[in-house]
Amino acid sequence: MKKMVLLAVAVALVAMAGWLPVKPRDVADLLPVEVLVLSERDGLLYLDGGNDLAGQGRSWAEAVEDLIQTAPGVAFFDTVAHIVLCGDTWTHLDQVLNDRALRPAARVYLGQGNVEADSAAAYLATHQGDKTLQDLQAAWLEERTVTLPPLTEADGRYRLINDG
Repeated sequence: MKKMVLLAVAVALVAMAGWLPVKPRDVADLLPVEVLVLSERDGLLYLDGGNDLAGQGRSWAEAVEDLIQTAPGVAFFDTVAHIVLCGDTWTHLDQVLNDRALRPAARVYLGQGNVEADSAAAYLATHQGDKTLQDLQAAWLEERTVTLPPLTEADGRYRLINDG
């Protein structure tokens, strides 16, 4: 017990002295991402994070990396609550499921129409889907089929249909 206390004190002293390899971040530089919309055009994936956060690449990881690199601050993915897969981007679902930066509680949708992260965020704040990343990861491991709820945009208005 005495060794544990001494170790805790030593770690605290090292942290206070600033010797730990941690980069301090200014909270004002954090850009929280609430909704991620993935679409595909001309063989490239486009990732819309709202608030002028966007990335592109040939894979999910490349699009995320591009979004991070071009962000005017630090893109903060711990706040992602909704992921919308538009068109045929659902074929990249395995890449999304393996992204450990995303919260397991993030809800996943199939987007139809011109879904944009900024406008979808307001709608999804009050209307939530019934499938989460965690649900999809479990289904993937169990080789079960899951139907994602469609999030439809028409004339700037959204509609979500949950099947259960």
